[in-house]
Amino acid sequence: MTEPRESFASPRLWLAFVTMALVSGIGNTFPVFFPPLLAEFQASRAATASTVSVFWLVGAALSPLAGQMLDRLGPRTIVVAGLSATALGLLGGALAPSLPLFVASVGVGGGIGVGCTGMVTQAAVIASEYVRRRGFATGIAFSGSMAGYVLAGPAQWAISLLGWRVTLGCYVGLVLLLVPAVAAVYPRRRAPAAERAAPGAAVWPLLRSFPFWALAFVFSMAPLVGYLATTQHALYFAALGFPAAEAAAMLTVGGLLSTSGRALVGLAADRFGAPASGLVVLSMSLLGTLALVGLEFHPGRLLAWTYVALVFLPLGTRAVVVALLVPRLAPPSRFGAVFGVLVLLNSAGAAAGPFASGALYDLTGSYLAIYATAATLIALGLAALVAFLLATGPRGRTG
Repeated sequence: MTEPRESFASPRLWLAFVTMALVSGIGNTFPVFFPPLLAEFQASRAATASTVSVFWLVGAALSPLAGQMLDRLGPRTIVVAGLSATALGLLGGALAPSLPLFVASVGVGGGIGVGCTGMVTQAAVIASEYVRRRGFATGIAFSGSMAGYVLAGPAQWAISLLGWRVTLGCYVGLVLLLVPAVAAVYPRRRAPAAERAAPGAAVWPLLRSFPFWALAFVFSMAPLVGYLATTQHALYFAALGFPAAEAAAMLTVGGLLSTSGRALVGLAADRFGAPASGLVVLSMSLLGTLALVGLEFHPGRLLAWTYVALVFLPLGTRAVVVALLVPRLAPPSRFGAVFGVLVLLNSAGAAAGPFASGALYDLTGSYLAIYATAATLIALGLAALVAFLLATGPRGRTG
């Protein structure tokens, strides 16, 4: 029988999910804000998309410090601070008279929020609640960031009625509603570890190894490709003649798929293994980006919805797969250090994606260049994953 503390009805679990949806999910809601921001500020696509790049860069810079801040200040203080910074940043963006001020406000404020409320912090909160079912619970919490796509539909509707500034102001209100809930539910101090890690190999030799960099390429490439494929979603489908409401509906459906994807991949990995699950989700992503390439030559709903299904369902699942593959490379005592560096590189990939999407279009005037680049990177990621699996052997590292 499952003990009460292992229940999936835990308010901390679902508060972690909602927090990641509203903070980490900002980058995934951004595509519906992209067209009105271009119209408002009359800037290049690369400059406008750099909002999300700054957002992820700031979050990446803070992520390695999150563990130390958790030990000193506790999850409650850190998450409340992150939510407050996010709300202030979004409010500043809603009032910004120019694009540089918008980028600085939303990028820095939201980035601080991601650094304080992201994967490192939520993993610690989940670890205090779950032991035997920790992997699945972590997948549920992490899938919150993918739920940002689900918010795209309501956001598009609000933008069409109220404008992007008022919509962003409403988003501020949603973020602030989480503050009293976190203050009431999250622990004041980090729970002590259930067990001490045994001594293991030094970290630096692991970080210099070929398997590490093969896995790092897979993990950093994933969000880069995700943003290449989705940042200009609204603009691309408008150019193809799709109504704005249908393009937003695609993001909403995609959000539902990506939100469930992390938890589903966690279950699949338990049954079939992380290597097989990783190969499947990368193959799906490759087919999804090829569907975008195909739309350049044969626009139609079949390819459009194929893209939605095959890009969004595996979107974000690499976080679960990579976390399960790290033990093939590093002993338990070095898991945190190695995974922390991988998360930093993953955030760097996320930061590069929106800017690369805008820059490629500004340089070529073509969506084909964006999606062909995405497909190429996914193919290289598949090769890197195969190389990692071959280098670490059928069972991976055992000691």
